[in-house]
Amino acid sequence: MASAGHGSEQARQAHDVRIVVDTIPTLAWSARSDGSADFFNQRWLDYTGLSAEQARDWGWTVALHPDDLSGLVDYWRSVLASGKPGEIEGRLRRFDGRVVKWFGTNTDIEDRKRAESLLAGENLVLEMTAKGNSLESI
Repeated sequence: MASAGHGSEQARQAHDVRIVVDTIPTLAWSARSDGSADFFNQRWLDYTGLSAEQARDWGWTVALHPDDLSGLVDYWRSVLASGKPGEIEGRLRRFDGRVVKWFGTNTDIEDRKRAESLLAGENLVLEMTAKGNSLESI
């Protein structure tokens, strides 16, 4: 009887972990030691439009941008061979291929532009002085 209760507790904990992983604001996955994928969170699946079964093993590669596919898979295989952590950027296609949202930032650069202008003026004065220009022309 105790083992049945223990099993249901493990199932509840696994379910709780799945809920947490599915709600984090990122596309998450895991892979076996041979590099074949065995888990994708719901955000990853929703984004790519693939089912867990379609993405499993090496099926996830269909979601990669064609220009990134070869380099990313080669890099992933090199990470697997070395056993060391790695980091690479790659483009995943969204299931419907459309842009959902644009992000941007604006930075006030007035102070920087003023400083650049002042520096350019100072450099011009130094250059003119080094060339022996008269004080009136400087």
